[in-house]
Amino acid sequence: MIFLKKIEAFGFKSFAEPTTLNFDFSMTGIVGPNGSGKSNINDAIMWALGEQSYKSLRGDSIDDIVFSGSSEKKPLNMAEITLVFDNSNKAFSSLEYNEVSITRKFFKLTKESEYYINGSRVRLKDIQDVALETGLTKSSLAIISQGSISNFVESKPEDRRRLFDEAAGVARYKKRKEEAIRKLIRSQENLDRLNDIINEIERKLPTLKKQSKKAESYKEFFDELKNIEVSVLVNDIKLYKQKILEINEQKTELKLQISSLEKQISKRSEEFNTIANSNYEKEKELSSLNKGFTKIVEKIGELKVSRITLESKKNKVDIDDKEFKISDLKNKSKELEIRLEAEEQKLSKLLKDKVEKREKLDEASEKRFKLNQDLDSIRKQLAKTESSLETLLARKNSFDNLFEGVKNILENRSTLSGIMGTVQELITVNKNYEVALLTAIQNGLQNIVVKSTTDVKLSIDFLKNNKAGYATFLPLDNLKPSFINNETRFIIQKSKGFIGFGNELVKIDKKYQVVLDYLLSNYLVVDEYENAIELSKITNQKFNIVTLDGQRILPHGAIIGGSRKSKNVVLNDSVQIQEYENRKIELDEKELATSKEVEVLSSTIEVLREEIAEIQTSIGASRNSSQLIEKEATEVKDEFRIITGKELDGGQQEFQSIDEQIIKIISQISAQETLKDEIQQQINVIRSLKDKSNERQNNLNSIINEDRGLLSSLKDKYSNLNSDATLMQEKQGNATARLAQNYNLTFEAALELNTNLVETESEVRDRINYLRKEINLLGNVNLDSIDEYQEENDRYQTYVDQTQDVIESIKNLKDAIGDMDQQMIIQFKKIIKDVNGVLPDTFATLFGGGTASIIYTNPDDILNTGIDLKIAPPGKKIANLNLLSGGEKSMVALSVLFSILKVKPIPLVILDEVEAPLDIANVERFAKYIKTFTKSTQFMIVTHRMGTMENCDTLFGATMEQKGITKLVQIKLIEAKKLSNTN
Repeated sequence: MIFLKKIEAFGFKSFAEPTTLNFDFSMTGIVGPNGSGKSNINDAIMWALGEQSYKSLRGDSIDDIVFSGSSEKKPLNMAEITLVFDNSNKAFSSLEYNEVSITRKFFKLTKESEYYINGSRVRLKDIQDVALETGLTKSSLAIISQGSISNFVESKPEDRRRLFDEAAGVARYKKRKEEAIRKLIRSQENLDRLNDIINEIERKLPTLKKQSKKAESYKEFFDELKNIEVSVLVNDIKLYKQKILEINEQKTELKLQISSLEKQISKRSEEFNTIANSNYEKEKELSSLNKGFTKIVEKIGELKVSRITLESKKNKVDIDDKEFKISDLKNKSKELEIRLEAEEQKLSKLLKDKVEKREKLDEASEKRFKLNQDLDSIRKQLAKTESSLETLLARKNSFDNLFEGVKNILENRSTLSGIMGTVQELITVNKNYEVALLTAIQNGLQNIVVKSTTDVKLSIDFLKNNKAGYATFLPLDNLKPSFINNETRFIIQKSKGFIGFGNELVKIDKKYQVVLDYLLSNYLVVDEYENAIELSKITNQKFNIVTLDGQRILPHGAIIGGSRKSKNVVLNDSVQIQEYENRKIELDEKELATSKEVEVLSSTIEVLREEIAEIQTSIGASRNSSQLIEKEATEVKDEFRIITGKELDGGQQEFQSIDEQIIKIISQISAQETLKDEIQQQINVIRSLKDKSNERQNNLNSIINEDRGLLSSLKDKYSNLNSDATLMQEKQGNATARLAQNYNLTFEAALELNTNLVETESEVRDRINYLRKEINLLGNVNLDSIDEYQEENDRYQTYVDQTQDVIESIKNLKDAIGDMDQQMIIQFKKIIKDVNGVLPDTFATLFGGGTASIIYTNPDDILNTGIDLKIAPPGKKIANLNLLSGGEKSMVALSVLFSILKVKPIPLVILDEVEAPLDIANVERFAKYIKTFTKSTQFMIVTHRMGTMENCDTLFGATMEQKGITKLVQIKLIEAKKLSNTN
């Protein structure tokens, strides 16, 4: 039988060159001098089949199995052995192949081995398992050395048993039993460990269960409280928001009323003061006129006294009554003529004054009309400005123009840490650069500046937990701006149309400068499009470039442009609010100045109207006086004509010296009367104006007092509204903060929970108080205990289940071990019985007589019993095996070996100089006896005995032509014998 067909070796021990040994016969001998490497073939087979002990391979270390070099050959780094077997008889029962190749490779550098079966990578265990299937192990019959032969007889009964274990196939069961016992030990250890863990968990579970129930009660109370309180807080916040809106509307309306009333009071107070000042001036003027009037009256009195004196003198002159009467009539007529002329001159002057005053009045009225139109326009602009200002202030305070996430962060900044504000809030921009910088920074205006990344984490968690939108955060401790290098900056600054770098054109508090550097350090502001294009080329299109009118060139050349409505160009509401406030101040001043002009004109118009009215009265009086004078003059003329029969003609009258003096005095009196009338007219105008002013002043005083009372009331109401608004805002803030702090919710997130309450407010409040009381009674609560208890309980159940599995596994292992013990007993008994059946014959054949048998050292314990030999060589009685000679010991061992092979053939047996102790006759008998087994077993015999060599079919001669390198030469003895017989 040929089982091992081929050995391929390279790098193993002394096989420095690739070496192949083909086995074509059942009995092969390996010969050679000592140190030639012939035993390395046995080592190669053992090593390829998984041998791990380097001592069993006759080495000092594992590296000794690799060729270590010679004087002519470099050392190798790898050893490789391949064994090729014929498996047509299925000696390898687990392998379906008819031919099986087993390969082992060892790499000196990594100290690792690789195993292959038919070229497929396998484990060491797989190699050892297939070796066990055929009995090719170092403790089996397959590999027998001179030492093991001699030791067989000398060994202890327990050690001797191993050979029979291998022959009985018990070795496989023992290996499996050992594995089962190891598994059993591990399982028992696992069981002990599991029981320890279970005991530990059992100690913890009651406490955890108690804590868990407490936590669940807390959670139940808390969830209900949260449900109720969140609903209450949401409703409260809704109410607060509505109230704040209503209060703000009332405040806005009140503010307009207060502002209007203050202006009205200011205007009326100013008018009152103006009237007071005017009355003072009028009083002074009236006093002056009265003094002049008194002097004229005194002058007229003096003139009248002079006239009376002259008339008295005239009475003393001797003139008859008729002449006296005629003279008197002449004087009277002249006096009336003078008086009439004075009245006509007075009337003419009055008519002229009336025309002049009327023209002035019309001019003043027209000018006042235009000023009133201007005033209306100013007031409309002012109202529009105030409305826009209110809108901006409301928008700034309400966050309505912000993204959802940004709005939620700013509204809850009191409960979040490190929130500085939005970029839009923190920056200030020159009006000239607004369009350009809005284009550059528009996407970053609502970025939120925060102190640190830790603050960002809290804010992001807040947004995520509340599904409250998203926001971009700029943590001051994490921003790393990218600056343009100095050389490039110098080139940019010298470029045509360059205005500045974005981060330098915007103003911000020094502690936030890193924000501007981060956002705008790579933005270049240029005056116009053409220069922007040129600068983009100069900088190799690396930077963002914007023009003053908002055109933008992106890195790598893309261009964004078009028109941008100015109303959308808003970088900061605060800037626009300041602009509107400045505009309001300007319009207020303009309104005040125009109002003053209107008031001055109104006063002038009133004076003119009063003067015209007084002139009109004087004109009437003058015309009436002229008519009376003309009537009296006619009567005098009629009386003169009756007395004298002549017409009275002033031109023909002749007056005496006294009469002339009287006429002169009359003219003077008339002139003084005219002057007196003019002064009286002025006095009347002033008095009328003063009376009206006093009446207006009294009315104004009453109105101002009423307005002041109303203003005080409105201010009190506004103050109360302010207090109410502050209270509502504080309550809203507190409610919002409670949502965030207690439940980690924003108002919007809480609103989405839709927890509607149907109970009355008192019932809700009572329930809240009850739940809080219950929660307080629970004391310290470990919410994690719910999960901890569940986790520990699950672990407990898992370990309990595992314990049952392990117990079942231990039972199965014990049952398996029992089955294996039973099977080993059966098989061991059988092999001993079978061997004992053939051993006497085999022993007698090898010894030329005698007998032998195998006995148990402990028949009651077959599993552990040792094996003893009872032998009786021809003519001898042996009481102690150690008394046998070396050759006899070998023959005894070989008898047992061959007896086992008879009853339990194995496919391959390697004998390494086992016949060395035998004499020539026994060697011959040994070699020929082997021949009887070659049909069922392949023999590989390492020998140096001629008797053995002669009986081998083929020989491999091992030589070392080069020191340290084995070379094998094959000699086929069968062909040599045939050739010899022919010759």
